[in-house]
Amino acid sequence: LPKAAAPEPIGRASGELLMALGQVDRAKVGESPTPPYFEVYAVHHGLKNNKATFYDYVSSPALDVCRPDMDRLVSEFKFLDEALEKLVTQKLPMQLIHGDLHYDNVLFDSESGAVSGLLDFEFAAVDWRAMELAVCLSKYVGEKDPFPLVRSFIAGFCQYGRLTRAECEGLPEMINLRVMSNCVYFVGRAIAGEDTIDSLTTRAGMYATRMEWVRANRQRIVDFLVELMKEKDSDFA
Repeated sequence: LPKAAAPEPIGRASGELLMALGQVDRAKVGESPTPPYFEVYAVHHGLKNNKATFYDYVSSPALDVCRPDMDRLVSEFKFLDEALEKLVTQKLPMQLIHGDLHYDNVLFDSESGAVSGLLDFEFAAVDWRAMELAVCLSKYVGEKDPFPLVRSFIAGFCQYGRLTRAECEGLPEMINLRVMSNCVYFVGRAIAGEDTIDSLTTRAGMYATRMEWVRANRQRIVDFLVELMKEKDSDFA
């Protein structure tokens, strides 16, 4: 597994996969058990797609062990709730995506410098097309110096991948949506008695730092992606 060692070739392979999946007829995909990311409160049955249940739980004493970090996360969640309401109205392109294509689901041959496998398609579903890139970037933004990794991955992705301007503008919020989805999932599992909330409390600080970094650097991310899309796609406006 390459971890953060080879973002550009992984980005290239991810863009190529996304364009190939875009050729799949959505009408023939069938219903997926995985909801689209923008239906974030439906990510686990324990929440019954109820936003209020989620916020009640994250405000409860169960999360007091990491309350300062949870307060940071809740602030990001509420900002994202508002951003998602606007994104949903834009009718962004949807297609079949892998849905979980972070660097731990990639095999990389360090001798040849080539991606040798993209793994774990069990979460594949019809979703916003740009969520594929967002998921890919969601772990890089947690690294010590994220932006060079983000730039390198996007540079590889844009060799094959194509997005609209609206998708580019929404990408930072989609990256944070992936992080939020993880948090909502852990809360749902705890409510359903499938796991303890330790899965979230031990990650809360890390997740908050990721989401804050993305929001603070959103324009840099968007500007770089738009710049490359203009270079690669003559129809990009």
